Amino acid sequence: MDFLGTIFSCVLNTVANPIMKHVKYPFTAGGNTKDLDSAAADLRAQKNDVKEKIRDAARENGVATHEALHWLSQVENLEQEAEGIKQKYQQLCRCFCNICPNVWSVYKISKMAANKLVEANSLRDERKPSPDQITRVQQPLHRVMPTPSSESPYLKSAIRYVREDEHGIIGICGMGGVGKTHLMKEINEQLNQPSAEFEVVVFLKCKQCTNETIQNEIIDWLGLDKNGSMEQKQSTICNFLINRNFVLLLDDLWSYIDLSIIGIPDPKNTAGMHKQKVVLATRLRGLCGQMEVQKTIEVNLLEGEDAWSLFEKMATTETINSHPLIKNSAVQIVNELCGLPLAIIAVGKTMRPKRQHGEWEHALAQLQKARLNDVESQNTDEQLVFSILKFSYDSLRNGTLKDCFLHCSLWPEGFEIPKDKLIELWMGLGLIDEPDIQTAYNVGFSYIGELKAASLLEGGDDENFIKMHDVMRDMALWITKDKWIVQAGATTNTGSVTMSVSHGAEKLSAMKTGATKFSFSSQHSSIKPTSLMLNHNHLNSSITLPLELFSLLTILDLSYNNLGEFPVDICKLVHLQFLNLSHNGINFGLLPAQLGNLTELKYLLLRGLSCVFPKGVLVKLKALRVLDCSHSSFIYGNHNNEMLFSTLGEIQSLTFFQALGISLWDMQDIADFCEKVSVPVRWLDVSGHKGSCLTFSTRFLGGSQFSNFLFSIDVKETEVKDVKFELDQSTGQNQSSCHLHRLEYLHFRKMWRMENVIWKNLNPKDVFPRLLVLEFEICPMLSSISWVVNLPCIQELRVIQCNNLKQLICIDEQNTRGINVSRYDVPLKKMHLGQNYGLQSISDPMVITFGALEILEVYDCDALKKLPFNTGDPPKKLKKIRGPEKWWTEVEMEDGSHRSLLRPFFEKLW
Repeated sequence: MDFLGTIFSCVLNTVANPIMKHVKYPFTAGGNTKDLDSAAADLRAQKNDVKEKIRDAARENGVATHEALHWLSQVENLEQEAEGIKQKYQQLCRCFCNICPNVWSVYKISKMAANKLVEANSLRDERKPSPDQITRVQQPLHRVMPTPSSESPYLKSAIRYVREDEHGIIGICGMGGVGKTHLMKEINEQLNQPSAEFEVVVFLKCKQCTNETIQNEIIDWLGLDKNGSMEQKQSTICNFLINRNFVLLLDDLWSYIDLSIIGIPDPKNTAGMHKQKVVLATRLRGLCGQMEVQKTIEVNLLEGEDAWSLFEKMATTETINSHPLIKNSAVQIVNELCGLPLAIIAVGKTMRPKRQHGEWEHALAQLQKARLNDVESQNTDEQLVFSILKFSYDSLRNGTLKDCFLHCSLWPEGFEIPKDKLIELWMGLGLIDEPDIQTAYNVGFSYIGELKAASLLEGGDDENFIKMHDVMRDMALWITKDKWIVQAGATTNTGSVTMSVSHGAEKLSAMKTGATKFSFSSQHSSIKPTSLMLNHNHLNSSITLPLELFSLLTILDLSYNNLGEFPVDICKLVHLQFLNLSHNGINFGLLPAQLGNLTELKYLLLRGLSCVFPKGVLVKLKALRVLDCSHSSFIYGNHNNEMLFSTLGEIQSLTFFQALGISLWDMQDIADFCEKVSVPVRWLDVSGHKGSCLTFSTRFLGGSQFSNFLFSIDVKETEVKDVKFELDQSTGQNQSSCHLHRLEYLHFRKMWRMENVIWKNLNPKDVFPRLLVLEFEICPMLSSISWVVNLPCIQELRVIQCNNLKQLICIDEQNTRGINVSRYDVPLKKMHLGQNYGLQSISDPMVITFGALEILEVYDCDALKKLPFNTGDPPKKLKKIRGPEKWWTEVEMEDGSHRSLLRPFFEKLW
């Protein structure tokens, strides 16, 4: 009997107990849900402790272990599931006054809660990593950001004086080229660190500035109200700064400015509650006295070992040791450079590729000859500097490169020059003369590279720009002083500028003066100007160009003015080869028939205009190579296709034509274009398309006038819901024949209803094999841009005012078709995210990495609180993270680690 009882008990435990467990579920739902909620709360507290330990470790170069990260991920998932179960149960109870007749629903909720409770208890008690398994010591980050103060005694002094109370105005003095601007940039960078005690840091270039222009620049910098008189702006600035810690950095100051008239609270009042400082840099020691400087830092020439070390670094030890006699010549060359850092850098880089002793002997002889000439001519210190720097200019390999360098000085001092605009000017001047447009640009970029390698040009803040050091620009103007008149950047208060054209003047530049009117006075001369640059002003249509003075003009740039109509007098300048009227007013309307007189014209740039060509005009421009009417209502105003194709037919007849920029309305226009004409299109706008879908089919993608030439596409101002890239099987084309292999820029702007970019039987990597820049601006309904992972060469991503985006890049089967890896590295160098108020995440760093990322800029993305990096795996090339300071104080890395490890990279936007 005992044996039978034992068997019965075993059967009961095996069968009845599991049945009873399931029977109990409907009656234990409340208790299971409550127990799960309590266990989740315990886990939440443990999770916060673990995260706090990770943050503490991060301050001492520690990182989370993979075990800890995995546990945190499991806990967060369980928290979400527990909260979902709790809400479902509460919803059922609310519906039936805490008594739910739907037994099956209660059973399911109770069972889920019980199962999750088991998992929660396991995570809490058994699987939680032990204290010594939460963090590990991290290897040093890929770069140690040196503090500038460890490198420069001048910087140490400047920062100390700025932070001390007794010095309100600090002056930095020294001759041109000794490094004052570099020092000011270092000061600005250090004061913009998140830990700095100054709320506002303003950094301005001030050569040729007045009280009014500096006041306006400060207003712009601070984002204050621009309207009103000088007195009203003075009050606006003062009210903003009076109760703040601020530093005003004024670089390259050449004349006295009145800080009080501008609106700057008196920095000499060191007894106040706030630190309020002005730091100015100038070549003029007397100006420091006028500005009542309280502490002066003299930046001196380099001496002895410092000068040699810098030269050796620039020329390289390898080059200097490549021949036993070179070092002796190198030492003598350094002596000839007088300790001037700019000259040492320029000459050192010039000598870097030279491995023959004779080349060094020749260089030494050239520098000694320049010094002797300066002594005999009793030249000033400034002229001595120029004669030394001119060695790098003289060492350029040909006259073309020398002319390319000199023409950079036509832009204002400190102006960042767009590389493509500079190359276009070089083309117009005939300094670049190639059979096709892409080769011409490539040659231009190679020239820029050579000039940068010689330290005659510098890189801009963006790789698409270059600039000239102010001393290099002064040297260029010194070389051309008898032939060029350059007033670029010399702002006017009256709105009127008179250019006195002296005997022999060949080039005239008055860019960016703010003038509304120009007049010209001249002495009678057989040599007449060939170039006139009046762009970036406020000129109206009343501009007149005296024919007796400008009859030989070949270059005319009037872009970025307010010309409401085409200046007809231009048509008398029959030797023009380059004419730029881009971005002037709104509507030029019907262009004058006399435009056909410009039979030597090669480059006609009419970007951003609304204009119509009279029939028969373009066919007369026999020399025309480039016509750019992109961002325009080009040719056919009111969608007049007959006029469009008549004009395109004229272009097609031009023998030397290389590139067209055109705006088309929709895909039907593009289809007609492909069928009716064969004109090489480099810049294409598509705007105003009607319908729910805009389809780029292989009929367009495979057309030779697009696939072989197209450089930029701008799709804008449409009401479409979807943009589709589609393989049209009826054409017989395959994916490999449908790529735009020269396309580098793709922009979507003001696409108010666009939700998706759809790929049908095509892969982005095949269509855009060379795409560098992708931009979405004002696309408020856009839901995904994850196909960016398929772009093999993408370098820059700009996403502005796309409020519907929640996660920037997420992975699914559609986005990763053709990529057989578990982790994706997107080759972006720059990412700009602005005013995306719904954006919560960039990507999951366990799936997406940005190994090439250099710059991340974020502003007005209030919901974005996590950076797409893990503690131990930041991008190896990261240089800057830009954003508002408030955003930075709230952000953390994707794995929950503290942002402090990335702090050296942060640069405050405002």
